[in-house]
Amino acid sequence: MPEQPTTPPTSPCTPAETTPPAGGAAPAPKAHEYAHERDWPGYYRAVAGKGARETLLKALELFERDAPSDLPRFAIDLGCGSGRDTFELLRRGWRVLAVDASELGLSLLKKEVPSEHADRLETMLSGYEDFTPRRATFINASYALPFCEPSRFDEVWARIAAAIPPGGRFAGQFFGERDDWAALPDRAHHTRPQVERLLAEFTIDRLQEVENREAGATGIVKNWHVFHVVAKKRPGGSS
Repeated sequence: MPEQPTTPPTSPCTPAETTPPAGGAAPAPKAHEYAHERDWPGYYRAVAGKGARETLLKALELFERDAPSDLPRFAIDLGCGSGRDTFELLRRGWRVLAVDASELGLSLLKKEVPSEHADRLETMLSGYEDFTPRRATFINASYALPFCEPSRFDEVWARIAAAIPPGGRFAGQFFGERDDWAALPDRAHHTRPQVERLLAEFTIDRLQEVENREAGATGIVKNWHVFHVVAKKRPGGSS
């Protein structure tokens, strides 16, 4: 799912300059430009070789610090794509169900998974709207849930929250209402109060709201508004 920049371009109000490659060829689109069009083959090419996302790494750090030794290490990587987060989970000894609606993404993941981890990996071809997660200590959804059909987002989230037991965690992103993609009818966006309500059954480990800008290959600037979340299910919540 889309890559968000850590720093904005120099001029936030005008298209940023881009340096054309040698020979005058047009620069390759950036990952978010492919994601805008749901061009997942292009997106996978753009993010090939990138490491696990920070919210996943933070959640794993917290599990290693405070989780009981007998807590089942089973995770669902929802919207796994070509596997950048799945690989990190496997490397750290978790069993993983990797779920995505892209056959290509799952094919790339399975092709690259190290043989020593293959017996702990299960894959499933499914969209978010049709997926009912089984009980999982950790559900990771990096830049995934905003691509859920907006009219069905609440039911998708309810199933996710119900599948996480007390002491388990969710990590992922929600897109805010000031993100440029909020104008697209097939993206789900939320205000901060709405995000906080979604997390009502969780203790929030991290809720970082970020707004910045990123220039695409043509210099057109995209405004990002993203909530980065790591949250732990509280005792007494649904499960």
